[in-house]
Amino acid sequence: MIAAKIESKSLIKGLIIWMVLFAVIIFGFSAVYPQMHSSAMKDLLDAKMSGLSPSLLKTFNISVAGQTSFLVATGFFAYFFQYMFLAASIYAMMLGSQALIKEETDGTIEFLYAQPVTRKGLVTSKLGANLVILAIFWLVSFGVSLGSTLIYRQSSDSVATITKEISKIFLQDSLVLLFFLAFGFFISTFLKSSKQSTSVSLGIVFGFYLVGVFSDLNSSFSWAKNISPTHMGIPSNILENGLSVGNVSVLVGGIVLFLGGTYLVYQRKDLKI
Repeated sequence: MIAAKIESKSLIKGLIIWMVLFAVIIFGFSAVYPQMHSSAMKDLLDAKMSGLSPSLLKTFNISVAGQTSFLVATGFFAYFFQYMFLAASIYAMMLGSQALIKEETDGTIEFLYAQPVTRKGLVTSKLGANLVILAIFWLVSFGVSLGSTLIYRQSSDSVATITKEISKIFLQDSLVLLFFLAFGFFISTFLKSSKQSTSVSLGIVFGFYLVGVFSDLNSSFSWAKNISPTHMGIPSNILENGLSVGNVSVLVGGIVLFLGGTYLVYQRKDLKI
């Protein structure tokens, strides 16, 4: 309990910064959507997109038709939110990767171990606190995304459809964020300093993203999309197909494996006390 309270307080400032940044960026991009329905913009899209190869458009998740089109509220949202989703994945990874190494780096591990807490209890407390922080961040992001999309929707956009499809994106992407949080916890047991967290988190998330990009560019490498959580969670992919049973199995299996590995490794780790 003490570890959870300390962890939550230390994460509040970062949570507020991330939520404010997300809110500002989401509202900013959403405000651009009405301009997509001007005749000049439609002509520009038709002229520019027709000259690009379908494989290139697919690689960058660009579409001018169907539910993922720029001219549909949820399609436009899905396009720009894919980059926000990558940032959210990095945030989840950073939360996890800093969780178990931060006290060693800051020199406060002695205080924690002076309390009646076991290593298993410490991991559980920190996991619970970080889950709460990540859940608040994701719920606020959902509220801002839904609200801004509804505010700037056009008459042709259905409120029910917007609500359903944005809810679908956030619900299914939450599983991907849990995967990165669990992966981060596992990585945290091997780091020497919390200062390594940011670079490691960036490397892992963008590494998975590049795997997904290559899988779209090269048909012989298409199998790799099934091992890339970032590719699974791309909003336009979720709108079109959603997470498959195989995708869910990979993500859930990864979460269980990484959390189990975290408890096992941390129990045996030599701490810098």
